[in-house]
Amino acid sequence: MRILSLTQRDGKRAPVRRLVIHFAILFLSASASRGAAYSLIGFSDTAVVTGLNQPTDFTFLPDGRILILERPGRVMIAGPGGGVPTVAADLTALVEDNAAERGLLGICLHPNFATNGYLFLYFTTTAMSVTRNRISRFTMTGSTISATSESIVLDNISSQNGNHNGGTVAIGPDGKLWAAPGDSGTGGAKAQNLSPYPYEGAFSGKVLRMELDGSPAAGNPFLGDATKEPRIWEYGHRNPFRFSFRPSNGSLYVADVGQSTYEELDVGVAGGNFGWPYLEGTFVYTTPCPVGTTCIPPVFEYGRTVGTTIIGGVFVTGNAYPPLLKGRYVFGDNGSSWIKYLEFDSNDALVGGLHDLATAAEGPVAFHQGPDGYLYYAAINTGRIYRIQSAKNFYTVTPCRVLDTRDPTGPWGGPALSAGSDRVFSIGGRCNIPATARAVSINVTVTGPSDFGHLVLFPAGGVPPTTSTINFRPGQTRANNAIVTLGPAGDIVVRTGMASGSVQFILDVDGYFDD
Repeated sequence: MRILSLTQRDGKRAPVRRLVIHFAILFLSASASRGAAYSLIGFSDTAVVTGLNQPTDFTFLPDGRILILERPGRVMIAGPGGGVPTVAADLTALVEDNAAERGLLGICLHPNFATNGYLFLYFTTTAMSVTRNRISRFTMTGSTISATSESIVLDNISSQNGNHNGGTVAIGPDGKLWAAPGDSGTGGAKAQNLSPYPYEGAFSGKVLRMELDGSPAAGNPFLGDATKEPRIWEYGHRNPFRFSFRPSNGSLYVADVGQSTYEELDVGVAGGNFGWPYLEGTFVYTTPCPVGTTCIPPVFEYGRTVGTTIIGGVFVTGNAYPPLLKGRYVFGDNGSSWIKYLEFDSNDALVGGLHDLATAAEGPVAFHQGPDGYLYYAAINTGRIYRIQSAKNFYTVTPCRVLDTRDPTGPWGGPALSAGSDRVFSIGGRCNIPATARAVSINVTVTGPSDFGHLVLFPAGGVPPTTSTINFRPGQTRANNAIVTLGPAGDIVVRTGMASGSVQFILDVDGYFDD
């Protein structure tokens, strides 16, 4: 890996499935530079956790809280829905992050976490002066993970050259513990060598399937063969950094980061050889697959004109998104910072091609579906966790004035906005905008500014964008249309960017997005 309806006059709402908005739309989400630019109408994202130091992976606790890994070695915890994170564990003394792909890389909960507090971490360590990757079990109590509770599950996973460490650790639909170390950056020979531990590359370039104590899992393809590592499920991978299981059928989807030509997505096969270093995707990288060896081609691949570092994703379930995304595989590319999706039939065969979802996604490195049904991703470049949201329907309302600072002092009136200030206005519940609305279509007017300046509108509790909603000059009256995502309480923040003075602000609404 080298570190995307019409409201009738009787008040009834009729949803509009397709809406052409005739003005220039400025989508404002709660991200600093708008976490990602979405190609699908009604999609946006919200930075639910910010200020992280190189987040690599995350998981949701049964109560909705989020555990987040920082590559240097801290485990952070944020409340349900996000918010300001606190430290759940500081493992920096145990974690080695002296190379770009080393560090604290993967997390999953024990199947009985609710009763035993166990969780698994995948990380690089230099304990006992030998740098290698390790999977350990830790215990969490309340909001704290005890560093002294470490119980080593699998040690001595090669990190020979510092890169291609893999990083995912997961509980499969079979209740077993799965991991996928990379080839340790040594060219790929280890990915084809199935010799058992203590061979230094026994786990490298393979997908491993284990019991929860790290022992070989019952039913593994090489169990009982003394010449082969019994934890191996499949092999021939370069750097299978992220993998996941398809909920509908349990299939294993492995995203394998390529060398210089192709990124590939594989559907796992017990005992299967996926070809590295002979093949990179379907491209012959060194030599063709040896006679007598069957190399399994990827289910999907893409070249360097599309992306450079595939990040495995998840299949979308539930009803949080429109039908076009249900059952689709959403994934990303770290190097090109995009998010796209694919469709597969019930037999895991590709249907159609690659579909755009978002660009400028700030270096995605992990995707998970939250308990609310929404997709979340970790953006390592900016230290944030984002939630991808969708308003399925647009409803119009009779144009209505929500607020006017020229009116007497009050929650929707004066005083005028002052330079350098933030002011929160509640939109939900006014002008027939329901409390469930996710975003509003508005017209913003400024009048009587005493200085040059601009206004930035963003969801309350969110991260302000760098793009202004409206700019103005002294004495100017000016208007602009925008769509603004609402905060949890249906409120927005108006930030006034002026060196001095004040400006009057009027906001009218003509529609909203909702599920």
